[in-house]
Amino acid sequence: SIANNHTFDYGEEAFLDTLETLEDVKMPYVGAGRNLEDASKPYYFVVDGKKIAVVAATQIERLSTPDTRGATDSTPGVFRCFDSTNLCNTLAEVKKDADFVILYVHWGTESTDQLDSWQINEAPKYADAGADLIIGDHPHVLQKIDYVGDVPVVYSLGNYWFNSKTIDTCLFTVSLNTEDASIKELRFEPCLQTNMSVKLLHDEEKDRVLNYMRSLSGNINIDDEGYITKK
Repeated sequence: SIANNHTFDYGEEAFLDTLETLEDVKMPYVGAGRNLEDASKPYYFVVDGKKIAVVAATQIERLSTPDTRGATDSTPGVFRCFDSTNLCNTLAEVKKDADFVILYVHWGTESTDQLDSWQINEAPKYADAGADLIIGDHPHVLQKIDYVGDVPVVYSLGNYWFNSKTIDTCLFTVSLNTEDASIKELRFEPCLQTNMSVKLLHDEEKDRVLNYMRSLSGNINIDDEGYITKK
């Protein structure tokens, strides 16, 4: 995903150079593009005959004229979803053609484990529109894991590899059933970012992060190996 509030930091020329660089090495990207159609299009991959779609968008920044330019019908930029209409329409269309839809959304308030009103209000809209799994980032810290109906929502993954701070983070693993592409298993694996690298946690440190996530995530169970079930 390149849907975030820094993708356009160095202007249009550098942004287009980013797209060309990714394309040159055949790296798929979502969430930004040369126009709105390009920015909003999903990436599809097929596993065991099941079609999985990834859609990405950014709710940041929350200004009418943000520094990070939103794509239009004729100009490049990111897929903005501060107004969720376009994103919900995209999810509904993608759901018609995919067995499982992952939404990766840049949202939330930085440096707090508390959800903001946009996250709380928008998650149900995304689920209703067709997302089967919602994964969030932007706050730079872990936030709770929850369900909207039957749709899991990981509100913030934290930082996986961002800067030199020492901070808790995670890997999040999703396994699907081959028969119908429904969710088989969800797993939260505690990690630590430190000294510009990330490592899996074990023993007491692993338990510390699992207990922290349990304290945030009152509507789910997380077992000692990080496997998640809905209460």
